[in-house]
Amino acid sequence: MNFRLSRLLLLCISLLMSTYVWSQKDYTVVLPKESPLIEGHLKQGTHLSPSGHSFSLNNLYYLKDGQPWYPVMGEIHYGRVPRADWEESILKMKASGVTVIATYVFWNYHEEKENTYIWEGNKDLRHFLELCHQHGMYVWLRIGPWCHGEVRYGGFPDWLMGIEGGVRKDNPVYLKHVERFFNEIGKQAEGMYFKNEGPVIGLQIENEYRFDSRTRLNHMLNLKRIAIQSGMDVPYYTATGWPKSDLKQTELIPVWGGYPEAPWSSKVTELALSRNYLFSSWASDPAVGADLLGEQENTTSKGLQYPYSTAEMGGGNQITYHRRPVIAAKDVVAQSYVKVGSGANMMGYYMYHGGSNPIGKYSTLQESKATKYPNDYPIINYDFNAPIGEWGQLNESYYDLKTLHAFLNDFGPHLATTVTTFPDKRPLKPGDNETLRMSVRSHGNSGYVFINNYQRLLEMKDLSDIRIRIQQQGGTELLFPPLNIASGEQLIMPFNIDINGHLLHYATVQPLYILKNKVPTYVFLSHPATASELVFSAGQLKKVMMDGRPVKNTGDKYLLKCGQEKEHLIVLSAVNGRQTKILLLTQEQARRSWKIQKGNEDLLCITSSQVIPSSEEITVRNVDRNQFEMQIYPADSRWKVREGISVKKRKQGEFQVIRFEVPAVPLQVSCRKEQNPDSYVPQQPVYPEDNRLKETPESCPGPQYFVNFKPVPSSLYYAVSVPQLPVSVKNAYLMIDYTGDTGALYNKGALIADDYYWGGPMMFDTGRMKRQGSQEYLLQIIPFAPEVNIYLDPSVRKKLELSSQGVRSIRIAPVYDVKFDRPAG
Repeated sequence: MNFRLSRLLLLCISLLMSTYVWSQKDYTVVLPKESPLIEGHLKQGTHLSPSGHSFSLNNLYYLKDGQPWYPVMGEIHYGRVPRADWEESILKMKASGVTVIATYVFWNYHEEKENTYIWEGNKDLRHFLELCHQHGMYVWLRIGPWCHGEVRYGGFPDWLMGIEGGVRKDNPVYLKHVERFFNEIGKQAEGMYFKNEGPVIGLQIENEYRFDSRTRLNHMLNLKRIAIQSGMDVPYYTATGWPKSDLKQTELIPVWGGYPEAPWSSKVTELALSRNYLFSSWASDPAVGADLLGEQENTTSKGLQYPYSTAEMGGGNQITYHRRPVIAAKDVVAQSYVKVGSGANMMGYYMYHGGSNPIGKYSTLQESKATKYPNDYPIINYDFNAPIGEWGQLNESYYDLKTLHAFLNDFGPHLATTVTTFPDKRPLKPGDNETLRMSVRSHGNSGYVFINNYQRLLEMKDLSDIRIRIQQQGGTELLFPPLNIASGEQLIMPFNIDINGHLLHYATVQPLYILKNKVPTYVFLSHPATASELVFSAGQLKKVMMDGRPVKNTGDKYLLKCGQEKEHLIVLSAVNGRQTKILLLTQEQARRSWKIQKGNEDLLCITSSQVIPSSEEITVRNVDRNQFEMQIYPADSRWKVREGISVKKRKQGEFQVIRFEVPAVPLQVSCRKEQNPDSYVPQQPVYPEDNRLKETPESCPGPQYFVNFKPVPSSLYYAVSVPQLPVSVKNAYLMIDYTGDTGALYNKGALIADDYYWGGPMMFDTGRMKRQGSQEYLLQIIPFAPEVNIYLDPSVRKKLELSSQGVRSIRIAPVYDVKFDRPAG
């Protein structure tokens, strides 16, 4: 072969390779030519309030006062959270962008003894609804009668389980009991329904019930009828979108879910990679319910005659005794982005706020093998690794989900009207770590690109030089600039959307908030690896300034390129004199930002502290740190600390910076090994004895501790003394770093907290103990036996093998609160 021929061959190979690389990096989406048919045919409840407000829906999305609405729903169980914490819990959920609170009404919490109802204290449903109403939160009641929720017999009282004819079917004896229970709920919620200007807008009938035959569907419709006759007339009625259920009926909106793991699985090995991290038209997660039904086929959301709604996107996962996965924040957040990008028009989380199982008058109330379920759950701990944990602590997923919810709250009315389209190339299996995971939601030529570069238990590759082409209606093409997408990242990029009358052709930054002030501010966030770029039409623009400097237009467009390491302020001045501001935040600033209403205006607060706004005041909180700093946008000097703390303020560009500190409170906890545990056995049992350890196999014996303290052979014991909390500290978290099988904390012989070891610390909020002076606890650690057949994350199992079992360290972390008067409008 001569030299010239070989050069030509190499050139051809090079061209072929470059074409191959281009094709691998080039993704095309063809937008639908026609909008979907909008239909309103569903049989729901009263949707008008006396004041003229309304909630309704069509086959694609929900409507509020006749306008598209994107609900964000978070689950909290009032019966699993102390009444004294309800208000703060509601406010924390609201501050993170949750607009609807879902809660189960567990039957056995309220009628443990037949015909004896308890609705007081932590079971006061009406007071919980009143607090939701007071703080502008809507409510979705999940009334069962069977709820599951990892509660004993799914929430059925023990006395109900033996009734003649059986439960969960149209047995007249059973339905009579259901009618009586529903009447009780109806009375508790009287006047709290939307038709009475109250907060209750939705009702879920039953749970995890397959209405796949006329008989079973009739049972569901009978339950709905009984609920309505009991006064529970609401705009929306839902039911679990259980596999093979009748999805053509028009009375119950199916709601779907998906979890990062499946701790209910009987397997004690690592599970297959989840498909929940792939954009698709699947509405169901086949792993949900697999413990009861086996593996199920996916149900597609295409062709549904209801809005694609979720109610059980895992806000985390509750561990079981035999299966203890480690759930990272990204495990939760990535699948939420994927479901939104796949077309979901209601995001509902289970759980959004963890809690503590109460102990009943006759038994413990958690699900266990003793109640004929395949799983043993902790007696008390129902933390769920949720965004808000068992003790009210904010986990990292809270901050990441807050940025998604900000987008859904402020841009949701537009997003809800869009339909989903997928690119020409898609990963077919979750093990593909190279192909871009992407979808587009659009209405006409306007919409959003969704990208997820994360898969639980798989290292994704950094993607570089990705090119996205959107074939628009009318034949034109929109080309995004080459993108670099880091492993683990999620992105939402808008195209052809309206920004206060200006056309944003595209942006590689994510929409966050709209601050509806006299000069509105649209807030976006930058992604660390993706160059920040915005392109505006020059049509109505007279001038564009970025960080105080003019930007020149390029033909009929303004191209703005911004660094990702700091915030930027862009000012758009229209030819008619109207101004619009664009505030671009870093990703970490966005995670630590809160939108706060000030009269008829909006403020943005950026701080590494927690922010809990109410109608009267704003609480700023740190755990284990007494120094505070906040940035307020736009600069506002009217923030006043109530306690008279010395505050340093300065103006920094468009921000007001506030710095202050409160007196540090040194709290020392003492911990010593206890050699005489018998002295802690209560003379009289505090709680009823439970039977959960009956008939457990040696290979997986279940948790060996008890509700009333009893010594267990080979256990380790520690006497823990916590000092009295000063007035300046509301509460303090006891942080126990240990290794073992289980941890159980006792006070005066009664179990007050428990933990299945999964690698993280055991926590307890000492502020929940009503006490004077110091407090004494007994900590029992039962060592882990390697032969016990359970699943542990490999990193946790290695930690157990390398560590001597027992307490490694124990400390107490004070919680510092500072109250601000809400700035006047």
